[in-house]
Amino acid sequence: MKLTPEIKKELKRILWDYSIDEQVLWAIFEGKTTTFSLTQEKLYTRLLLSTPWYRLLDCFDITGLKEILTDQVISLIWIKDIREKFMYAKKSLYGIS
Repeated sequence: MKLTPEIKKELKRILWDYSIDEQVLWAIFEGKTTTFSLTQEKLYTRLLLSTPWYRLLDCFDITGLKEILTDQVISLIWIKDIREKFMYAKKSLYGIS
């Protein structure tokens, strides 16, 4: 998935409470590194929980959202109702009923 200026802006917005170097953040997003408290999956989960759905579509398109909405990422969502909504969204993106 390509790291666009829109995605960079969104990552900075949702990680306002992290003191993290931008280059490290981009590397985490691309799955090249992790920190003691932030992995690619946790970053994706935070994106899902902190960004409106249509903004996610604008930033990532359907192909990008399919990459983000993995079972592992969805399992990190601690609120059952929200987790179920993202499981439904994943099924919808893949055309599974």
